Amino acid sequence: MTKCDLCTNPAEFHDVQITNGVHKTTNLCRKHAEEAGFNLGKIDVSIVLEMDSLKMKESPVALTCPDCNYTIAQYKETSLLGCPTCYKTFANQLKHIISNVQDAHIHHIGRAPAESKSINRHLEVRRLLKQLDQAVNHEKYEQAADIRDKIRELHDCGEQHED
Repeated sequence: MTKCDLCTNPAEFHDVQITNGVHKTTNLCRKHAEEAGFNLGKIDVSIVLEMDSLKMKESPVALTCPDCNYTIAQYKETSLLGCPTCYKTFANQLKHIISNVQDAHIHHIGRAPAESKSINRHLEVRRLLKQLDQAVNHEKYEQAADIRDKIRELHDCGEQHED
C-alpha cells in the first residue's frame, strides 16, 4: 500500500502529472489532501467516462453490439461496456473518452508478455521468408536483399532479448 508523502498514513489521493514526458506522482492521505484543497469525493474513471458520455452526440440509429446486444444508451447510464466487441462497435463514440482518460492515447501502448513478442517475431520471420522466396523466384534481387536484411534484423533483435 502506498503511504502519504507527508506522513505514514495510507495514501488515498494519487495525482500523476506528466510534464514533457516526466512523471511526477503525489500521494497524500485524506487529511493532507483536504488540507491541500483537493476534493476527495467520488472520483474514478467511471465518473470521468460518465461526464464525457453526457457530451456524446446521439446518433439517429441506436447502436447495438452484435455480440451482447448492449446499446450506447446502456453505456451512457452505467459507463460500462458489455463485452470486448463493444469497443469496436462504439469506437467512434468512445474514441475521445478513451483519449481523455489515457493521456491522449487511444491505442494500448503497454508491454506484452515475452512469449507474445517471440511468437510475433517468429510469425513475421515466416512471412518475410515467403516474400523472400517469391522475390527470388521473380528475380527481384534488390527486393530480396531488403527482405533478407529485415530477417537478419529480426533474428538479431530476438537474440538480444533472449539473453
